[in-house]
Amino acid sequence: MEYIKKDETTLEATKSVETKEEVNEYKLDFLKKQEVNILKQKNDFVETRDLELLEIRELIAKCEELGVKSEIEVKLAEETAKEIIK
Repeated sequence: MEYIKKDETTLEATKSVETKEEVNEYKLDFLKKQEVNILKQKNDFVETRDLELLEIRELIAKCEELGVKSEIEVKLAEETAKEIIK
């Protein structure tokens, strides 16, 4: 992944994704077996969510590393600067 600081409050992350057109045919028996398998795999959902959390935490770390700030931090800094000028 490629990361850049787009502006004061924005991290831009570029991820290469391959796409292709796909045509599938399904037999009813296959679909019924898939239904059973999917029900068994529901626990995998937790693992997937954990990976998503890791990715979000990596993005937050990159924001901190690159100096990307939250909008609240920017507004607070602006208001503090205005108070100092007064």
